[in-house]
Amino acid sequence: MTSFLKNIGKVLEGLIVSGDKVLVGVSGGADSIALLHVLHWFSRTQNYGLIVVHIDHMARGKDSDADADFVESVAKKLKLPFYLKKVDVGIERLQLKTSFQDAARMIRYQFFEETLKAVGGNKVALGHSADDQVETILMNIIRGTGLKGLAGIPKVRGYVIRPFWGIHRKDLDIYLKENDISFRDDSSNLDKKYLRNRIRHELIPHLETYNPGIKKCLQQMSGIVREEDSLLSQMTRDIFNKKIGESNEKNIVWGIDDFQSYPMALRQRLVREIFCRITGDMQAITAYHVQQIINLFNSPKAGKVLNIPRGVTVTCSYGSILFAKIVDDICGNEPLVTPIAIPGTTKLLEGHIRKVETQIFVDKKDLFSLDTGRQAFFDFGKTGFGIQARFFRAGDRFCPLGMKGNKKLKSFFIDQKVPKSMRSQIPILTNADDDIIWVYGQRISHLYRVTEKTKKVLFIEGDKSIKY
Repeated sequence: MTSFLKNIGKVLEGLIVSGDKVLVGVSGGADSIALLHVLHWFSRTQNYGLIVVHIDHMARGKDSDADADFVESVAKKLKLPFYLKKVDVGIERLQLKTSFQDAARMIRYQFFEETLKAVGGNKVALGHSADDQVETILMNIIRGTGLKGLAGIPKVRGYVIRPFWGIHRKDLDIYLKENDISFRDDSSNLDKKYLRNRIRHELIPHLETYNPGIKKCLQQMSGIVREEDSLLSQMTRDIFNKKIGESNEKNIVWGIDDFQSYPMALRQRLVREIFCRITGDMQAITAYHVQQIINLFNSPKAGKVLNIPRGVTVTCSYGSILFAKIVDDICGNEPLVTPIAIPGTTKLLEGHIRKVETQIFVDKKDLFSLDTGRQAFFDFGKTGFGIQARFFRAGDRFCPLGMKGNKKLKSFFIDQKVPKSMRSQIPILTNADDDIIWVYGQRISHLYRVTEKTKKVLFIEGDKSIKY
């Protein structure tokens, strides 16, 4: 066994144990291919299972297809299961309103979670190296960051493990060369339009002229920062749990004097913790929003209201601040509109369901019994391709199946006894002219129903029914 494999063997102790079923994220590049081969080598004696997963971002045309084919061939050669997901990240990023790389990351982790459930897996191994750690820290510094950003990429986060976390890229390259293991070169890794690439090829070499050991210094710093961040995070959670306990976390009241008694570092963290408890994560709250809320505590004015992302309001009362998740007939922000792929699968970013699938049938004999809670048939000749999903808007009207005239959607919800708190999260499917064709889980429009004259049938199915 080479010294490289001996070092990796020590790293793997505790990361992967007998009986684990591990997904290996493989792009086809050097790092991920090295990871797959290393894990496969150890799996022969350590009794854990491996599944290869690959995401085709559909960003580089034939090269993207070639990457997927290559990874599949490697998995086949190693006699490992292979799972592929194709997603046009260029389109998805527009819906997500974020960068290509951030969108790709979100899609990637969603795929991991879906596949873990499908195969009964419990871990995902990724090929991030020590060099990736350094690059990430510098990226966070450039963008502006707190302790979490300075801590960089963790070796373990939930179900994700990074066996190469302390291994440098040059050692991986040597391993691949010595063992004659081929991999795919991604030309985008040289594209200077990406910040990470500029950091890798320009900034780090420049910093090494000041300190040849800059990478090691940044790694050591990240370890120190991670420990301190972990301590402060635990202190914050302890304060929150002691103060709020098991109360309704969708409506959190905090006394102004009590809040002001904590050091500023904890106050800022408490604001983020409150937001996380209300919304489920911290992705949408920025330093600007945190400072707005801190200022409200510093200079309280009864009746003043702040509107922050995810429909959260912060209201100043006499002696206290109320944090609340507002759900009403109308979403607080501009309603999200999502184009529906026909045929295909479309993710919905908001609402009670997360995706819809569509098919087109030419022969009406293909029709089957419906789960009316999450399935519907339409006359495709009338709906056309321009189907979109959105949410309730003031003034919405449609013609419910079985009726001849239009009805206000608000009145329809009342008649159907749909709780007010849920109305803004029920997907509304419309055609290109914004005519409602389906109130999901409730009723299709009479105007778009399948009739004897229908030539093509559009079938739409959501991932779950909505229960009240």
